[in-house]
Amino acid sequence: FVTKKFLNTYARDRYQLGQVERMVEKSYRNYLVNECKNQKAYKMSLEHQARSTKGLTEADRQRQWRKAQEFELSRCNELQELFP
Repeated sequence: FVTKKFLNTYARDRYQLGQVERMVEKSYRNYLVNECKNQKAYKMSLEHQARSTKGLTEADRQRQWRKAQEFELSRCNELQELFP
């Protein structure tokens, strides 16, 4: 979303518009990098939990392992697609 003032200011100046676009892309890339790191850390914690939880049956442990393996790293995928 941009205001009319933004359009009036930046639509005429391609250089400034390009700078704004680069800033937005850089900001979104940084967001995706951080979210990807968070998702990887969460997946690792699920894997660790599945390996080290005591008192669980083998079926429960396998269920937890499957849950960890099926956890999708959606932000990492998006990062790879948008910024190869």
